[in-house]
Amino acid sequence: MNSQNNVLSGEIKKPLLPEYVLMSILTLFSFGPQYFTSLSYILNQMVIQNGLNLSTHVMLLPSICSNLAFSLGLPFGRILPMKYGTRKIYLTFIFIFLGGTIINILCWGIIPLTIGRSLQGLGAGVLFLTILPHSLRSYPNKVRNLFILFAIGGLFGCSAVGAFVGSLSLSISEWRWIFLLNILSSLICLVIGIRILPKTKPELNSGTTKHNMKGIFLFTLLILDLIFPLYNLQEHGFTSNQVWPFFVIALLLALLFIAVDFNAVDPFIPIRSLWSAKTVSGTIMALTAHIALIVAIAGANGFLRNILDPPFIYLTYFYLWFFIGFLASGIVCTLLYDKWGAGRLGMVGSIIIIMISIQWRSMGTEVSLTAINVQMACIGVGVSMVLLSGALGTALAGDIHKAVLRSSSLHSMRNLFGSIAGPVIGWFAYRMHEIHYEDVRGEISLLNPETNSEMAGLVRNYINNGHTLTEAKSMAYYSMVVNSQKGALLGAYHDLFTILLVLGIIMLLASIGKAVTGKGRSLVQKEQHILLPAPLEETNKKGKYV
Repeated sequence: MNSQNNVLSGEIKKPLLPEYVLMSILTLFSFGPQYFTSLSYILNQMVIQNGLNLSTHVMLLPSICSNLAFSLGLPFGRILPMKYGTRKIYLTFIFIFLGGTIINILCWGIIPLTIGRSLQGLGAGVLFLTILPHSLRSYPNKVRNLFILFAIGGLFGCSAVGAFVGSLSLSISEWRWIFLLNILSSLICLVIGIRILPKTKPELNSGTTKHNMKGIFLFTLLILDLIFPLYNLQEHGFTSNQVWPFFVIALLLALLFIAVDFNAVDPFIPIRSLWSAKTVSGTIMALTAHIALIVAIAGANGFLRNILDPPFIYLTYFYLWFFIGFLASGIVCTLLYDKWGAGRLGMVGSIIIIMISIQWRSMGTEVSLTAINVQMACIGVGVSMVLLSGALGTALAGDIHKAVLRSSSLHSMRNLFGSIAGPVIGWFAYRMHEIHYEDVRGEISLLNPETNSEMAGLVRNYINNGHTLTEAKSMAYYSMVVNSQKGALLGAYHDLFTILLVLGIIMLLASIGKAVTGKGRSLVQKEQHILLPAPLEETNKKGKYV
């Protein structure tokens, strides 16, 4: 008997970690590297550019294609597992991501780099909605709020860690090693995925499932059409024939896609699932928070590098504080989401963003590095709090069985708008810099008294330091040009922070709307205890139990 018990106990192999922990690791290392790589690419772009002998403008192409490919893959992450099964799709697109990573490591020019980044983006996009719903469902009810800590600290943290690693690569002037980290993450996914993902049949019979092929075709055309204008926008502007006609075509394709997909039986992106007060407010929260994150990173990173110009090591500290902000937000949201709801948490996060953006609109060269580090941590708290609250509040608003549809629509729209917002924000900053520089240069060319006085003071200082009059005049003029360039850049960054302020106000209004419509469903549901009927009195007296 004892030997039989030993055999039976030996056959049952308990995993070393709980299922929800393994699923969280699987989720984090599947599409987290896309966020990681995208942020590191923004920072170490100069190192890659010098290593491959490419121009600054050409370096935009891999980033644009990767982000758009991610947006294209997202909706497929919902429909492909229903037809072919989660395990098969997950492992297939891990291999696709891995293939793109290997191409990036071995690349020698812009074309293979663009192909590799696009494959990474497509693979990570499909994996996002393939595995994320399963990850949430794997959390037991009692600890389901820990999913918030994982989502903010893990997934948002990938962006902060990517920026940290990107700034580190600037210090050592090497970049290929970052893609080696992607290979490691893919191998982790393969090992765990093969072990724990069940070999289940597809949710729907592939023979009877009819997907909206018109919607898929139109959305794919929309993504392909956006590549060209977004690539040429910064260099040529909206008025160029290489930009505005393609944006017009993109707008027409988007309207046609919405018209076709909105009324489809099985839509590619189920937009109509967001058609309620609770979901609209949450969607606006998530969309604006995502764009605010892009604006904050672009503005703060540009200000730090071009205005303060600290050693590269200080960039690593800066993004370490950013990561700390995400962790702090994850802890707060984990503890308070079920008590406060998405709306009230979003209001707190929005107010934080508004307060920091007001300070940044008047920020100058006198700001300390410690102050801007703490402020960036606060931005991490505010943005992640609003985005996560909006996304969860939208998914959990209404019929729980349609949560995947709402989540799919929101994330597809969020990432598409984010893919477009990045190049547009870059063009806006570039254009504002040109305008501010022309204003400053105009003041210098008018030779007003203030300019003459400043010029004379600089010449005297250089002469007192041992330079000749000719050298002093030349150095003084060069110094004024450099200062005017910095002044123009500072004005452009202030304009970006004005946009951040406007986005913060929109987030606050959407969060108020979310709070007004009710707290919504909690992550941790109250367990209902079923009381059994008491035993009959007669049986109690006799000491017998039926």
